[in-house]
Parts: sequence; C-alpha cells; structure tokens
Amino acid sequence: MDGVRPRPIDAVAVLVAGGLTLATGYTGPVLVVLLAAAVPVLWMRRAPLTVAWVSAGTAIALLVLAVITDVPPPAGALIWPPTCAFAAYGAMAYAGEHRRGVQRWLPVLVLALAVPALPDRLPLILRTDTAIALATLYGMYVAVRERLHRELAERAERVERERLAGEMHDVVTHRVSRMVLQAGVLALTSGDERARAVAEELRTTGCEALGELRHMVALLRRGTGEGFDLGLPLPDLRPLVTESALAGVPVELVVAGTPVPVSGEVGRTAYLLVQEALANVRKHAPGAEVRVQVRYLPGSLRVTVRNTPGQPDAWVAATGPGMGLLDLRQRVELAGGALETGEEDDGGFRVEATLPASPP
Repeated sequence: MDGVRPRPIDAVAVLVAGGLTLATGYTGPVLVVLLAAAVPVLWMRRAPLTVAWVSAGTAIALLVLAVITDVPPPAGALIWPPTCAFAAYGAMAYAGEHRRGVQRWLPVLVLALAVPALPDRLPLILRTDTAIALATLYGMYVAVRERLHRELAERAERVERERLAGEMHDVVTHRVSRMVLQAGVLALTSGDERARAVAEELRTTGCEALGELRHMVALLRRGTGEGFDLGLPLPDLRPLVTESALAGVPVELVVAGTPVPVSGEVGRTAYLLVQEALANVRKHAPGAEVRVQVRYLPGSLRVTVRNTPGQPDAWVAATGPGMGLLDLRQRVELAGGALETGEEDDGGFRVEATLPASPP
C-alpha cells in the first residue's frame, strides 16, 4: 500500500524533529540519543506504534536521567521530547485500522504523563502537553478522513458495478427472452420434426443462458448494498423480469425519477403487484410484450405494468392460479395506495398502482 511507504513529507518531519532536538541545548551523548530517536519518524506510516514507543521510551529515559543527574531538560526547549508530537500523530493517524484503541493510546498516554513529572518546568510542560493534544486530535481527524475517502471510493465502485450489472441484465435478458419466445413458437407450430427439435434445443439453450446470466449478475451485485439489491427503495424487480423471460414473455423494466425510500409494506406490495401482473400476462396474453415502469413522484410511487395483445399460438410456461385483480386491489389499498386496471387502445392491458412514498 502506498500509505505505508515513507513520503517526502515524512523526511521533512524528521528534519523538523532534528531541528527541535538541536534547539533543546543538549550536547554529547544525550544529543546523539535524541537525534537517533528522531530518525524513526521517517517510518511512522509503516510502524506508527513502534515510533510512538521509541518516543515514549526516550521521554522515560530522559526523565530518569534528569532525576539521577538532577539536571532537567533545558528550559529553552520548545517541546519535550522533540518527537512527541510526531509520535502522537502517527499513532492516531496510521495505527487505527489495525490496532485496538488501547494499543494506540498507551504510548500517547505514556508521553503525556511523563511530561508533568519534569521538575520546575511548567511552561515546557504546558507547551508539550498542548502539542501532544493537538497532534492527537489532528491524527484522529486524518484517520477518519482517510477512512471516509476509502469508503466513498468503495461505494462508488460498488455503485458502478451495480449499474453495469443492471444494464447487462436489462439489455441481454430482453433480447434473449425474445429469442426464447420465438424458438418456443417455432417448436409449437413447425410441421418439420427436425425443425421442432432444433427450435426446442434453441429455446432450452436460451433458458440456460438466462439462468447463467442471472447467476452472474447476482455475483456482480452480491454484498454491494446498492441499487435494487438492498439499500434503495424497492426490492429487486429484475428476478421477476428473468423469471418472466424464462417462461416465454419478454419484459422491459424502466425506472424513472429520483428514488426515495418507501416502507417495507409498500415495497412488498409493489413487488407482489409486478409478480402477479406478469403471471396474468403469461396466463391470459401469451406472446405479449410487457413494459414494467417504476416512476418516483413527489410523495408517491407509481408502478405500471402494460402489455400488448397476446398471440394465441405463442409458447409460454405453465402458470399457477395466482392472485385475482380484486385481491390485488385490496392488497394495494391496505398499503395506502390505489389500483387502476383496464384495457389499452391497442388491445393490451394495463395494471397501475399508486403507492405512498416515505420522506427521505
């Protein structure tokens, strides 16, 4: 990952820590130790807790040295130890995704508690604890910001995958279902035994292709939580489209308007409406072409299923008894909606329900 490799800004942080170290006024071996403790800051992205513990250990070692020698850190130091702010920032910004909270906070707490033990250095203590607090808060902010960026990028990727899967399903299913329908008609009407066998084989292969397409689309959309799968207003209507195509009735699915959340009852009712309307088309208008339209309106949801006139000799799979229009109307009214049904001018049929939509 790019996030764990040292960057130029990390080298700048080492130089700043080194400059703060030189400004402390230490000389000799103590200065060497402090400069050596500043070098690991270069790897605070790769090993943030290690860098934090190096800084905490340095603070403890300097405190012990001050007690033993009775020589506290120079009063002119800006912060003590010079790497404390970088260590606290790194622990918060880069260790949060892989470590528990206690593991992140422990070296920071050691740093913050070691500083007040300095004798007679109140200004230095205040500056250092303020620097540690600000670095900790900024590190937490950076960690949250990076996590949100990753989640947004992942969400965008999932949405795009959902969109591509939906487009592939809608386009290919509609075309293949028409092929299956024509092959079924040919298998029923042809007088040539060989032609009927070939047509039946073609219809079977088309049904298998639709099943494989449905499986592939499900894999593409698995776990996305986007689109019609999980997170948006209605249950996924595309399986009904595939089911109808397998039964010999091609269906076009159209969604218009800006999706808004609806209650679970409304969602189930809309799904049932489409399911039963398609079943009635297969039963009463075999060979018809069907258009399912979901339109989001201000405060309401309109679901319309229209079909063209059927063809008496068309092939369709057997359909169960299903739900009558009266029962369907009662179900829609229970959900707070209204159902309209009737014949179209071209001889087709329309089933249209207007259901209430919940506010976002």
